[in-house]
Amino acid sequence: MVGAGLAVVLSFVLVAALWKEPRWQEPVAGRPIGGSLRRLGKVLQVFGLVAFTFVVLAGIINGDSADNLLSPVLVWIYFWLVIPFLSALVGNSWVFLNPWRTLSRWINRDAPERPDLGRVIGLWPAAGAFVVFTWLELVVPTNAQPRTLALAAIVYTLYVLAMTRLLGVETGLSSGEAFENYNGLISEIAPVALERPEGVGAQALDGPPRLMWRGWLRSLPALTVRPGLVALVIAMIGTVTYDGLSETNFWLSTFESTAGQEWFATLALLAVVALVGTAYLLASAAAARLGDSDMTVLDVARSFAHTLVPIALAYAFAHYFTFIVFEGQQLIHELSDPFGSGWNLLGTGDWKVNFWMSAEAVWYVQVTAIVLGHVAGVVLAHERALRVFRSETAVRTQYAMLLLMVGLTALGLGVLSG
Repeated sequence: MVGAGLAVVLSFVLVAALWKEPRWQEPVAGRPIGGSLRRLGKVLQVFGLVAFTFVVLAGIINGDSADNLLSPVLVWIYFWLVIPFLSALVGNSWVFLNPWRTLSRWINRDAPERPDLGRVIGLWPAAGAFVVFTWLELVVPTNAQPRTLALAAIVYTLYVLAMTRLLGVETGLSSGEAFENYNGLISEIAPVALERPEGVGAQALDGPPRLMWRGWLRSLPALTVRPGLVALVIAMIGTVTYDGLSETNFWLSTFESTAGQEWFATLALLAVVALVGTAYLLASAAAARLGDSDMTVLDVARSFAHTLVPIALAYAFAHYFTFIVFEGQQLIHELSDPFGSGWNLLGTGDWKVNFWMSAEAVWYVQVTAIVLGHVAGVVLAHERALRVFRSETAVRTQYAMLLLMVGLTALGLGVLSG
């Protein structure tokens, strides 16, 4: 923990000494890599619909069976973890996979776009939906039952269809669809993007998408600041912090009598998210004061929100890394018996999880992820400070942010080691 904290501090010292002018504040045009990926986009679209349909059907056909595990593997490992982590490497594939985007375009294609209303409500509905989904993961005891997942998928579909009917497909998705925004934020880290040379994101569905090179972290500083952005980023960090914290010996021994109760877990989840948000707002207040500018606390918080995205990714990757590497292998077994009916369609029904990594190797992967995420946050925060504060005060404003990031580094590693 001390070594990781010192690494973050050293990165701050280096960028403060060597990085004197903002370099990453303008949008990156990117350059095409290879040809059109239209066919890939269509294949991903079909795959997303098939997976969604299976999750619903599995809950209806054999929703209470303890042997019906393909549905939870698809949802909690591949949908919730693998897709976002891949987005940090190869861009936002979720814009093609997203079954709710496809359904909304089919059902609500005639709904007029309401960008004016979208600008007012911003990302608040998406942030709320994100917290509710993590509540389903971390609090609801039946979250691995296919019937629960099918019901959640249906309810969420009705919610997204209502949003896209009210605001229009693109505006409704950009304001209300939690995973469109979650994967979109994570994908801004990637050195490449799936987009058209003259457009980005959802527009790629209406034209031949290409893989565009832009460089690591280059798109995050150009992220559009919208209402609710800070809340979504804080929720990304706070929910995974609670997940790890609630599994530590300290937590279980301290709250022994109530730790397993849903009401307590719900309050604790919200409390941890609120504490992370409070720490960030305090750091923003200190930066605003030290910067001696006209920026308010909320101005600073919104302006620096993108610097927390790599930290959120690092927390999630470090926490769920072993879950993907080990539990993700269940897909090999479950594909042979998708409905828990005793089939062995692919001959892999006897597959067992191969625990091929040692605990020490896992730990150092986790430490590396945590440190790299916070170093990226330090670099992005320094970049933004050079733009929004005067050059003579820019470095000084980052003292509080540095303290926050060192604290988050220690918290992340403390939770993992606990």
